[in-house]
Amino acid sequence: MELQHFLIYSVFLIGVMLIAEAAYRFLKFNTEWTRKIAHVGSGIIALSYPDVINNHWVVFGLTLSFTFILYFSKKMGLFPSIFSVGRKSYGELFFVWSSWLLFWLYQYTGEVIYFYLPFSIVVFADPLAALIGTKFPLKKYKIFKHYKSFGGSFAFFITGFLLSYYFISNAGITQEVFFISLLHALILTFVEAVSSRGLDNLTIPLVSVLFLYLFL
Repeated sequence: MELQHFLIYSVFLIGVMLIAEAAYRFLKFNTEWTRKIAHVGSGIIALSYPDVINNHWVVFGLTLSFTFILYFSKKMGLFPSIFSVGRKSYGELFFVWSSWLLFWLYQYTGEVIYFYLPFSIVVFADPLAALIGTKFPLKKYKIFKHYKSFGGSFAFFITGFLLSYYFISNAGITQEVFFISLLHALILTFVEAVSSRGLDNLTIPLVSVLFLYLFL
């Protein structure tokens, strides 16, 4: 059964990459959009892990396999829909490893919120912030050596707050849900702002899990 799950998820994840590539080559989508298609599509698939997979080694195998696929694809110039971006980024690698790390933490602790909430923010809030920040930047600001936008940060905060409120309130927490969700979203908005080169795909879930451990 584990091998079957591994093969099924491999087909689905490769399918998402091929869809992004087709959008880039035939529909002439911008690379930023095709990267987000791959990001959100593969993230939605990965969000089903707790409902289907019982062994974190299956997710580890998927993570290791796609690490090699992504690494050698980048080296060989394959999948320009994902890699032909004008900045140096390792986000796709951090993304796949964060999915396994969060799944492992969920299985180790039995707390499914450790998987769903941090990874949902990476899947939805992060790309939405990038797209809104590009279309409606409002005002750009420089932090360390890279630029962010208030429009993107605001979009990340609102999405992060809504996701936090939903998952925290459904985790059986009845007191101070609004305050905890607000603080969680604010902290992660700051983490997203200071992270560069795709590192936010790893720093956001790690800080989120630490926050949940301390406050919940």
